[in-house]
Amino acid sequence: MTKSKKLTLTGHDNYIIVENQSGQHFKLDGTLIRGGFIADATSIQAWHTIDETIPISQSEKDEIMTQIMQQTIQSPFKIIFEEPGFESFS
Repeated sequence: MTKSKKLTLTGHDNYIIVENQSGQHFKLDGTLIRGGFIADATSIQAWHTIDETIPISQSEKDEIMTQIMQQTIQSPFKIIFEEPGFESFS
């Protein structure tokens, strides 16, 4: 994944499907709150396609989280990542 590529985010009440421009996707678990979504970073583990699963490295995971937050920073609906040890509102 490169920083120039956008991610497509499709929301649901307790998860978001994140898809890159290559058609790979993963399910980002979390909690819907007013004005946004608190995402669980531990759910970023592998890209999925129709016929394969590709593990996501820690450096790519960090890049994905940064990109998601940057894509939503100007939006009234923001996606942030839960800090380790922080209890969510659910």
